[in-house]
Amino acid sequence: MSRINISKNPDAFVALCKGIWAKHTADGAASPLNSIDNIAEIGAKITEADTQNQLSAKLYRDAEQATQNRDLLIGADNPVKGTLTSFVRSTRDILSGIYKGNEQKLGEWTFDVATSPKAGSAPTPPPASSKT
Repeated sequence: MSRINISKNPDAFVALCKGIWAKHTADGAASPLNSIDNIAEIGAKITEADTQNQLSAKLYRDAEQATQNRDLLIGADNPVKGTLTSFVRSTRDILSGIYKGNEQKLGEWTFDVATSPKAGSAPTPPPASSKT
């Protein structure tokens, strides 16, 4: 017994639809698909699906390029001089020096300042009491 596979890949699926539609159109009135309800609307749906599939592929490529450009500007993988990561770190270091002991002031520069101990760090021991 044969098994007829229908691809779930959008490119292959749209190509299959286009091939079926081309055969149906070539067969004209003799096409066995003329018995399908709403067959007259299918051609337009295939055309629109193909257009949207091509647009999706283009937008995906554009998004990949935009993400790469953004990451280069940020310096996500390589925070060298001139990247935004380098700028933010330099700003943090300068302001931390200016506001030494009052680092909460960096919040005015929109930094997220954590005032609680770092997670996993040892708790501060209580002051030693003197018994005499």
